[in-house]
Amino acid sequence: MSTQKGRIFISYRRADSAGYAGRIYDRLTDHFDKDAIFMDVVQIGAGLDFVEVLENAVQSCNVLVALIGKNWLNIKDEDGKRRLDNPQDFVRIEIATALKRGIHVIPVLIDGTPMPSANKLPENLKALERHSTIAQATRI
Repeated sequence: MSTQKGRIFISYRRADSAGYAGRIYDRLTDHFDKDAIFMDVVQIGAGLDFVEVLENAVQSCNVLVALIGKNWLNIKDEDGKRRLDNPQDFVRIEIATALKRGIHVIPVLIDGTPMPSANKLPENLKALERHSTIAQATRI
């Protein structure tokens, strides 16, 4: 049964926290309409422009939940470069858009992952370090 109104965007790396994202999505649907919660695998249909859909969804949300697992900061691309350093990285685009627009960003630290320090983040993500976090244990 839905009891709250608002738009929530779940930002996560599939290789790092997809299982947690799914469980958080399920828990949020106990309190919010499914249409109010954006999770890429649920809302992006075949043939749609992935980046365009992500940017529109972030711009229309009230809250962005950023799941940060143990590998979030250092996951590499096929060339061995840190994905977060790529300006076209989806997670970077999502969080940077939310920070720039003044959207409420809630970092959720998975399994004791420490909050990344600003000096390890790209310039447009440095403000993330100043956001209050939620620590998430192994069980959701």
